[in-house]
Amino acid sequence: MGDLTMNFSRCEFACRCGRKKCDAAPLDMRLVGALQELREKVGVPVHINSAVRCVWNNRRAGGKKNSAHLRGIAADIWCDELTPVELRRFAEAVPAFDNGGIGIYDWGIHVDVRGRRARWDERTGVSGA
Repeated sequence: MGDLTMNFSRCEFACRCGRKKCDAAPLDMRLVGALQELREKVGVPVHINSAVRCVWNNRRAGGKKNSAHLRGIAADIWCDELTPVELRRFAEAVPAFDNGGIGIYDWGIHVDVRGRRARWDERTGVSGA
């Protein structure tokens, strides 16, 4: 049981820079709600690899300068029981992600609630996938 939703806790979304004075943006609760909806659709645990990031941690992670992680609206996720392609299909059925960003990677998927549709497949380099 999480402290934000049935399945997610605040610590899962926190910046992992480890610095005492982290200046990361606040977590957007639309992201939390969308991830909970996704979790309920897949019926198995969804793991968060990275969510909110400060500029320092984003740079360390190799993130883009305008990364949605910097605004507290993105998460990189994976699931033991599903392939990235399968997880992406479930994410497409969540309205906040359908009208947001979904990127597919070898390790899982990136999801965000940017408010406009964006798709990419980092494995193939194809945008709009």
